[in-house]
Amino acid sequence: MLCRIDRARIGRAVARRPLYMIVRLTSVVLGVAAMGALVGALLFGMRPEAQEPAPSPGEDVTPEELQLYIDVYTAMQANHDLTLDQELATKNVPLAQFRSIERRVQQQDRLVHKVREALTAQAKARADQIAPFAAPGTPAPQPRPTS
Repeated sequence: MLCRIDRARIGRAVARRPLYMIVRLTSVVLGVAAMGALVGALLFGMRPEAQEPAPSPGEDVTPEELQLYIDVYTAMQANHDLTLDQELATKNVPLAQFRSIERRVQQQDRLVHKVREALTAQAKARADQIAPFAAPGTPAPQPRPTS
């Protein structure tokens, strides 16, 4: 009786072994493929293709160019009817040169922050000049319609 049970167990173990090896091999292959897909997605899917290259040392913005940029936008902020072409004509600056300055300024977060602070301070100063005409707690006077 012992011999028959041992033979049956050995026979079943032998029959299960190839199936077990196939399942095990398949899971290893799928695991390696999943890891390869993950690594490929990280390497190729995360590349910053749409970003412009960082400015090279030769593309620094001079203080004069930054002041020109701030002055142009300050003038346009003060007079909303003024166009960029009109303001650049008063400064004798070609549009292409101004766009080059603008591109270089916008590539550097530090300069963008500096310009934003300057324009905000000037807009606040203009608003403070207008505010004394209205008493605190009273609405600003409405313009009268002309007949």
